[in-house]
Formats: sequence, C-alpha cells, structure tokens
Amino acid sequence: MIPLEDVKAHCRIEHADEDGLLQSLVSAAFQHIENRTGQAFDKVDGATMVLDALPAGGAGIELRWTPVRAVQGVAYLDALGAEQSLASANLYLDPRGVYPVLYPAKGAKWPGCKRERGSVTVTADVGHEVLPADVRSAALLIIGHLYEHREAVVIGTIATELPMGVELLLAPYVIHRVG
Repeated sequence: MIPLEDVKAHCRIEHADEDGLLQSLVSAAFQHIENRTGQAFDKVDGATMVLDALPAGGAGIELRWTPVRAVQGVAYLDALGAEQSLASANLYLDPRGVYPVLYPAKGAKWPGCKRERGSVTVTADVGHEVLPADVRSAALLIIGHLYEHREAVVIGTIATELPMGVELLLAPYVIHRVG
C-alpha cells in the first residue's frame, strides 16, 4: 500500500497525532478502489477461496481475484472425508481471461471430492507486485478528500470533482461486471 509518510506529505501533515486515522483512510481508499475496479491492489499472501466441490474432469475454477501472483495449493475433502491437498506443481494457472482460471496440471483431471459445503479451499498470493502510479495517485486523492471532509455533509461549499480525478485514474483498471 502507501507508506504513512507519503500520505502525511500528500495531506501536508507534520504531526503524528492522527496516524491511526490516516491508516484507516488508507484502508478505506484501497477498499473503495478494489470494489470499483474488481482488482486486488493490496498484496495478500495466502488469500483463500472456498468452494463446495471440485469441477468435473478437467474443467477450470475461475478465481475471484486478479491479478494472481501464484497459487499455493488446493485443499479438499476426498470421497471418504479425509483432507487431501494438491501442491502448486500439480496445478496450471491460466491468466489470460479477466479473472485467472485454475486447472489441474496439463493432461490431468481433478481428483474425486466430497461434495459438501466448504469442502475445497484454494489458497493463492494475490495483488499487484508493485502498485501502479495512477492507482497510487487515485488513492492519495481519495485519502486527501476523506481527511479534509470528515463528515457526511459539507455545509456552505460547492464541491466539484476534479476533471482528471479518481475515476479517470482508475478507468484502465475497471473490470466491467454484470449482475
């Protein structure tokens, strides 16, 4: 994410009294950016996705994150209910779509799996390795706005959005979703 010193410089803050507030604003800004774009910008190692079964045959699992830096593995309950795992060496990640798709290794099929709620867990490292400069700028704009305007309503001002503000900076990263 963005170091607190950079946030303080952007907001022109020279004291440490509001570090907790600023950290929460950084988190809020990135939550908004990730919700708006459909992408993961905060680097998370060991993110999990829970499924109710493995797909039949060699069909893929569309992961809910993009980008995915690496898949750590897949844990699942076999037909007898014992926990089993597939290491990343036995998996193939196809990054070509909007969201990456996980397959068993080329030429292999998914193993038999107990079909019950939460019987499969995919673990992956997600998020951009380096935060893109335009996303960083958008986050700082959001943080600065939230810092200056701490109430839901601002009285006595007419606010206008910056023509080259947050939406323009995030536009290339937005994944258009239906439903």
